[in-house]
Amino acid sequence: LIILLTFRSVSIPVLLVASIESAIFINMGIPYFTGAQLPFIASIVIGTVQLGATVDYAILMATRFREERQRGLAPKAAAQVACQYCSQSILSSGLTFFAATIGVAAVSTMDIVKDICMMLSRGAVISAFVSIFILPSVLAVFEPFIAKTTLHWRTPKPPKATAQPKETASALTQS
Repeated sequence: LIILLTFRSVSIPVLLVASIESAIFINMGIPYFTGAQLPFIASIVIGTVQLGATVDYAILMATRFREERQRGLAPKAAAQVACQYCSQSILSSGLTFFAATIGVAAVSTMDIVKDICMMLSRGAVISAFVSIFILPSVLAVFEPFIAKTTLHWRTPKPPKATAQPKETASALTQS
């Protein structure tokens, strides 16, 4: 709902949440394929924390993509520029989240905390990967649909008016 109101779009929230949800599904699928047993609450915790902590990566990428489209770049070029400028921020945030959660997993003596933190650390890396490598392509492919379902998608924002400097007392006395 917040993304819908911020972007004034019906499609952007769906695409952004879908990209992060795909990262969550990948993260939750790994224990299945490796045969690992998870606590029953792990899927709820992972789903909510990973989505809440990493949806910002997708928002950052979509915002930069929108700015580049408003500057007149083609969708593919806008995706490339957005990826170029956002990847460092996304990667540093993802690695910070990874380091924090892997650290807790390493020192925890409780199995449930260790398992959840291991999954969160892996989820941070997967979400960063999806936001950097998958989401720009999704935005470029769906850009015509985004433009139709978003208010003022390609319209550049007018520049902010700068305040005129107030006349100082010395300027008034000279006139």
